Amino acid sequence: MNEATFLQLCEHLSDNLWLQGLLVAVGTCFLEDAGRCGVGLLVAAGHMEAWVALIGMFLGGISGDLGLYLTGRYATQFLLSRRWMNADRLTRMKEIFACHAVKAVLFSRFLPGARTVAYSVAGIVRYPFPRFLIMLCAASLVQALLFLWMGAFIGDHILPYLRQPHLSAALIAAVVLVGFLTHRALARRRARTGKE
Repeated sequence: MNEATFLQLCEHLSDNLWLQGLLVAVGTCFLEDAGRCGVGLLVAAGHMEAWVALIGMFLGGISGDLGLYLTGRYATQFLLSRRWMNADRLTRMKEIFACHAVKAVLFSRFLPGARTVAYSVAGIVRYPFPRFLIMLCAASLVQALLFLWMGAFIGDHILPYLRQPHLSAALIAAVVLVGFLTHRALARRRARTGKE
């Protein structure tokens, strides 16, 4: 799918705000940060209203995270019955999570990959659902606003330069050069540590 085809799909969606919101919610539920980046850029390009994107990202993020919490909550008995986890370890997890719940829920929202573990553990230790939901709503709202702001910034300050062919080629060359130099430095480091 090229950019023109994608933009044609977006034009058809621009007439139906409910469908846009549903698409954003489902996309951010499953694709998470990649979906949010795309939505932010669609808003910056004027193909989607900011409020539709905000509501869709907020609801999509919460629905996916609630699924993780509920999976953890209802999988606890399965984990205990299969002896993958013992009751003593579960008690220790509850104590640790109770001390660090706010940090775990809020920070894992912004660390890719950490969300799955943190929210599943919140369910496993049966962290109080109302408190979890309040923290989750706050974190999801902040993240949605942050992605909209980043999309607007990139759309206003970076994308205009990338439309110029010479600058696009220079950027691609710079990325390839940085990748090559990083690979070379890591290979030298591995060779040095192998000799020692």
